[in-house]
Amino acid sequence: MNKQRLIELAEELLKEEDLSKRSEDLLFLKRQYKFLADKDEESFYEKQLSERFNALFEELAKKEPKLSQSAAEEKKEIISLAKKLLERKDIVKASRELDSLNLSFKKAGRSSKELDDQLFEEFRAVKNEFFAKKRAYFEELDKSNSEKISKKKDIISRAKEVVNIKNGKEANEKMDSLLEEWKGVGYSGKEDDALWAEFSAVRKEFNAKKKERHAEIVKLFEDRAEKKEELIVTMKKLLADSDFSKEEVQKVKELRNEFNKVGFAGKEKDDDLYARFDEVVKKYFDEKKFYTF
Repeated sequence: MNKQRLIELAEELLKEEDLSKRSEDLLFLKRQYKFLADKDEESFYEKQLSERFNALFEELAKKEPKLSQSAAEEKKEIISLAKKLLERKDIVKASRELDSLNLSFKKAGRSSKELDDQLFEEFRAVKNEFFAKKRAYFEELDKSNSEKISKKKDIISRAKEVVNIKNGKEANEKMDSLLEEWKGVGYSGKEDDALWAEFSAVRKEFNAKKKERHAEIVKLFEDRAEKKEELIVTMKKLLADSDFSKEEVQKVKELRNEFNKVGFAGKEKDDDLYARFDEVVKKYFDEKKFYTF
């Protein structure tokens, strides 16, 4: 951190009414103050910055007695802050803060050998407790991630099976359900990106086959609609040339059965095709009643 940023931080702290939550920033400033006090300046501008920072620090020290603590008092404050880290849930962030406190502890200076040894042992005990908690956290995290990885691999396996389901509605519902299940598993650690890429590849294959099936269905409906149109034309020709013979009536019945066997031709056309065919058939039998009364 450069001197200008130190000045900005000191000015920011001076504006605070309650500095109790800024202990780490205060310790950091104190460490930098000691560092700059022992450093030869390289230029007139650098010297001006140091003087400005020193003046702000002295003003801040009047407001916050912790900045004037003895080495022993400072070490006790650092130990107190380290103990608070034991209650933190964010282990990664707490670990970084402990590293900063460790540096502050080393830079705090000396008091008596006996007291320094006592404070060192106390600080080391807190760090060891934190490291044990950190190990337990990552062991549990590894276990949790392993379980999540297994769940995601199982989802991928089931997704591959869904790709081959021909029933479009069933396949869509199952793939959507698997996606929601995936989201519910949560982050699975360093393998997460690779697993997501594999799952995405399966879903991409699924969507490609979905498009293929849709195209096949569209083509099937078109073929069926064309066949039904041909049967309507045939039926109209029979009506136009009708003699209402037994053979012809049988032919009409066969055409009706054939029409029904063609199958569904899509919701946009099927009802209309049926209505048109049925109209011609009804007209045929209506005319048959009239001419064969």
